[in-house]
Amino acid sequence: MSPFLMGSNNNSDDPETFASRNGNWGISAGLNIPLDGDLMSLCKRRAETEIARQQAEADKARLDFELVRLLKCGEAYKNGVMFHPDSPYYKVCADVVVKYPRVEDVVNGTNKTN
Repeated sequence: MSPFLMGSNNNSDDPETFASRNGNWGISAGLNIPLDGDLMSLCKRRAETEIARQQAEADKARLDFELVRLLKCGEAYKNGVMFHPDSPYYKVCADVVVKYPRVEDVVNGTNKTN
């Protein structure tokens, strides 16, 4: 619903005519009725599909990030490099564990890491 007010002034320099003024007011209302309910359900399904796709992309991006973090932190640990424990970045690799094979397994050729 939307109210409206309209008006006009008629001013004239001619002394034989009179100035006039008029005004109107009212309310305008509109009503929309979908003629095809299938389009609405199709639109909702499309929106749900798009939301699911975006969530899957976000999940994949997070997994990629975590795998790269795991590999880079593991490489850094194997090379003897790590953040100082007082560094705000220390916790970036804090949950990464590097397992080294046992010397006996490497010598015997049965390199099994548990």
